Amino acid sequence: MKYLFQLFVMLLFVNTSFAQQICNDEIIMAVKGKWKKHSDANMQMGNQSQIISRLDKMQQVIQAAYPEPRGIEAGWSRSMGGYFESLNKNSVAYDLNIMFFSWYCNSHVKKLLLGGEASSSLNIWANKFKWFASKNEDFTIDSNPVYLLTKKTGDANGFTVFEGNDNGTRNTGTTFSKTILISRPGQLPYTTINRNKYLTVFLKNKAEAYRQSKEGLLKRKVRSEAEEEVYKNQQIEKEVNKPGNELVKEKAKSNFLRGYTTERQRLQKDLDNEEERYQKDIQAANDYLKSTSAAELNKPAYVENTSYSYSFKKFGNEKDGRAIVQVNNNYFNIKLPAYVPQFLVVYWYWNTEKASLDFDSQIEKNLDFKLLQAMLDK
Repeated sequence: MKYLFQLFVMLLFVNTSFAQQICNDEIIMAVKGKWKKHSDANMQMGNQSQIISRLDKMQQVIQAAYPEPRGIEAGWSRSMGGYFESLNKNSVAYDLNIMFFSWYCNSHVKKLLLGGEASSSLNIWANKFKWFASKNEDFTIDSNPVYLLTKKTGDANGFTVFEGNDNGTRNTGTTFSKTILISRPGQLPYTTINRNKYLTVFLKNKAEAYRQSKEGLLKRKVRSEAEEEVYKNQQIEKEVNKPGNELVKEKAKSNFLRGYTTERQRLQKDLDNEEERYQKDIQAANDYLKSTSAAELNKPAYVENTSYSYSFKKFGNEKDGRAIVQVNNNYFNIKLPAYVPQFLVVYWYWNTEKASLDFDSQIEKNLDFKLLQAMLDK
């Protein structure tokens, strides 16, 4: 029996060693990947051929920056329209979508297999923000919605890098992402909102929400004094009619009256609580407006969280905060054909696999964003 157990352990060690020999990063990274065209989606008629030619040129720029994938396979496709609309009604929104699938060593079958889910991706969005900035339809300035940008994190090849939406650790692993906005030199398709304008709208919205809430409370039907007295006596009668001696009944009546409040009193308490919440919500904004110079109030509004439309404590700075912006309609040339890209957003994400990390490294080092910028307005 002891011999059989030792044999089992030895076989297990041999199998494990064998699996480790064929399953390592060196072997995976030795696999030469390739680029493959996948099926397109939502390709609408009209400007399709013009858009296809532009997306194909963008794909060539990306492939030139990462011509020989290692341990990973690249599949690309085109798409138009979608949930995220063009910032300019005269332009068409379209996308270049590139998915990267990593090779991995399956210890069960003891061979390399291609992952079924993308470990990395790179997208180029034309004429739309998509994940670069989140739109807020409920917070409007001059009847137009605002957008919240992602955080600035540095620069790459002369372009500002913003944080992407795919950063964090989940049960599927750790992912990273970055975004770069490509626009005309010295111009942006958005304009920042200053602190004064943001706080003015914030306070206006809070006042309107408080007014509506207060009106709703005041519509609540309450008993008249006579009705309240009848109701109270009915409740007292129920208390004194409960089983027990006179002392117990008297104590129950006393406890009931001690905690009894009328409907009108409860309404007033709710009104007071609503007023207290409102004053608490607006205090920081009011204090900032009263104590801050005009020069400071004219600075761009950077916030530290996504709940800026509901709460305000303080402003963030350009390094750690997120800018509140609106579409700069003056940026767009309405004389250009709809299919022409007037700005681009490059977005890529990756994970901790060696092939995925290599993909990010090659993109950051080799991708010529100026070649993409040269495609604008053409």
